[in-house]
Amino acid sequence: MSGNRILIDTNIIIYHLNGDLTLEVLLENKEIFISFISEIELRSQRVTHQSEQVINRFLYHVTVVHSNDKISFEASKLRKGKKLKTPDAIIAATTKTLGVPLLTADKAFTGIPTLDVIEYLPNPL
Repeated sequence: MSGNRILIDTNIIIYHLNGDLTLEVLLENKEIFISFISEIELRSQRVTHQSEQVINRFLYHVTVVHSNDKISFEASKLRKGKKLKTPDAIIAATTKTLGVPLLTADKAFTGIPTLDVIEYLPNPL
């Protein structure tokens, strides 16, 4: 990965919070962005109080990108053109609008030529 800015998908956040050491190294010294969609997905999980605190600490240290006209327009184009689910289209539009790579383990994003996607293959436990 080049550059120091990156948008990470929800699955990457979960792997990271579960202690994936490879991600620890990949994300070190990066300015991390997440979509508001990922924030919603994280906060809507049924978790223990301790896990909720871990999520809150993580969210404090990243930049949550909220929707705007440009992201909404781009998401609608991606949703129609690539038949992405709405949450994935919003995340893809966010990374495209910010001009940063997307780190994800979700194959739905591969094959979209207008996106800089870094596909992550998690280590089996």
